[in-house]
Amino acid sequence: MSDIKTYSDTYLYQKYPIYTKKLTDAIMRDPVIEKNADTFSDVEYVVKKARISDSLVNILKSRNVILLACEDPLPRAFKVFAARDMKSKDRALRIFIDCTGVITKSKTSMDYTVNESKLLSYLLSAGVTMAYHKDASMITRRSALVTGSTEAFAKCFTFIIDYLTKVSIQESSKVKVMYLSSMYFLIGQLGLDESRAQPIAKKIAGISEREATMLDMLLEKYSVPKGGNTRDHSPYENIKVFVSALREVMHFNAKTISVDIVVERWMHSYGVGTVFALEYFPAFSAMMTDAYIGGYLNSQKTIEKVCGSTMVQYSKDAIDFVSSLA
Repeated sequence: MSDIKTYSDTYLYQKYPIYTKKLTDAIMRDPVIEKNADTFSDVEYVVKKARISDSLVNILKSRNVILLACEDPLPRAFKVFAARDMKSKDRALRIFIDCTGVITKSKTSMDYTVNESKLLSYLLSAGVTMAYHKDASMITRRSALVTGSTEAFAKCFTFIIDYLTKVSIQESSKVKVMYLSSMYFLIGQLGLDESRAQPIAKKIAGISEREATMLDMLLEKYSVPKGGNTRDHSPYENIKVFVSALREVMHFNAKTISVDIVVERWMHSYGVGTVFALEYFPAFSAMMTDAYIGGYLNSQKTIEKVCGSTMVQYSKDAIDFVSSLA
């Protein structure tokens, strides 16, 4: 298993340097919601009452989870993020949650108003994010999480490619995109070795051994820049490399398929807050579980339509996983 990918490792994050400033400013400048205050028990009660998982209360109260009362709301893609706590002596990794519009103190009293569905969604995302950064193998050892998330991603990605190219007209072409997008997710996001990824991707796509082997060879060929070395370059390195290689393998028109076009269509279909789901596992997991909780944080109806029962089952497995961490 390769090293885990963080936000800053992604192509999309590196493309917009302003993200680092926004997150740093939030950590250093924005007020923190005091969990030891007597009135905070009202927030705990909301989480307990939902009865999704007792572990969500533990996540809420954890010293490793910092609730920010952001003066300027963070972009939708960064409502939950992992970062070093630059204000602490140990500079430990913490999970930060932008609680703007989620946990709001009354102007006339010390009481809090809580947006239940958003808070539950963010806490579940925080649990998965912390586990991923603490020891990603806790996630990758669970076959249900691996298979469920991969199948959901492949469905979401293939839906976008189908919209742009009508690939589903020919079933064999759709199967190829399902296979390659599964491989991209398993290796590029979950960090699995090809030997473990291939059987999972083949089963999800329903592709033959021969076709899969041919696609692997072609993808490797088209992902290496001229003069490059295949050993130093992976077709699953980031979303830009993958989309470029996919276009060549599938013989898509460059005017129809490019990384910018795919990203734009993804955000239009699933919501701007899901953009990092294309490269970063906790973001994709949150895209699924947010839809399951039902807070309409993103384009929930489209996600439900595209993923169907796969989204539901993955979310249930994610809740069970987070519960096991308690």
